[in-house]
Formats: sequence, C-alpha cells, structure tokens
Amino acid sequence: MFSKEEQKAINGDFWTRFKEKAGVNKGANGKRINWVNYPTHLKQIYVRLHADTKLARLSIDIQDKDEGVRSLIWEQFGELRKVFEQEMIIPGVWEEAFNTAHQPIFRISWTLDDVNMYSKEDQHAIYDFFITLLIRFDRFYTEYDEVLIGLIR
Repeated sequence: MFSKEEQKAINGDFWTRFKEKAGVNKGANGKRINWVNYPTHLKQIYVRLHADTKLARLSIDIQDKDEGVRSLIWEQFGELRKVFEQEMIIPGVWEEAFNTAHQPIFRISWTLDDVNMYSKEDQHAIYDFFITLLIRFDRFYTEYDEVLIGLIR
C-alpha cells in the first residue's frame, strides 16, 4: 500500500501524463480541448473520468436539481441513442444513479475492468481507453451540442 502522500503524487502524475497524451488530440472542430475537464457548455452535463485500483470509467452525467430539466436532457440523449452508440462503438450502460451528494443523476458510462491506475503497465491501456472514447464523444457532441443546448436555453 502507498502512503497518502505517495497516492497523491501518483494520482497527480497519472493525470498529468494523461493530459499530455490526450493533449496532442484536437477536438472535432480543430481546436484544443481540455480533455480532463471537457467543455459541454451546459452545467447539467458532465464528462467524468475515474480510475482506481480496479477499473477505469468514463461517464456522461446528467444532473440538475430540477427533475424536469434532467429528464428532458435524458430523453434527448435517448432520441439520439442510435447515432450516439454508433459513434461510440462500445455500447454504454444507461442508468439512473446517484452522485456523491446522493442526488439523482442519469448516467451513460463505459468501463474498462481489471486495470489498476497505479500499475505502469495498465496506465497505457487506461489512457488509450479514455482518449478513444473522449475523441468519439467529442465528434458526437460537436455534431449535436446545439440540439442539447437548445433544450435548456
């Protein structure tokens, strides 16, 4: 096991290396993107990256305190599900979940099991998994963001 300080340093190194590797990829619109903090331009849609000692997960979280707003966005993703899943290639898991504050959210997620972010060998697989899915999500989102943004504004 690692001490808290060692864990913090490894986590920092992991995400710094990820930013470097992902940063060479431009978005579908040709611009640079902060892949770790993907700009959805909607406060209700979050792209989350998670890695630990068991798995890596990319999730699209739809959260808003207003159930109607949350449901409206979720329904629109459902309408776009076929093209979304074609772009992503790997089918996502569509579910109603809860965030860390125990508020209901809708989540679409992709998981890479049996990887450990603390293992150098697994880190490359995790980076490839994240980058591949993020680039695919960006292509989809660049095409359909106006539809989603138009729902809220």
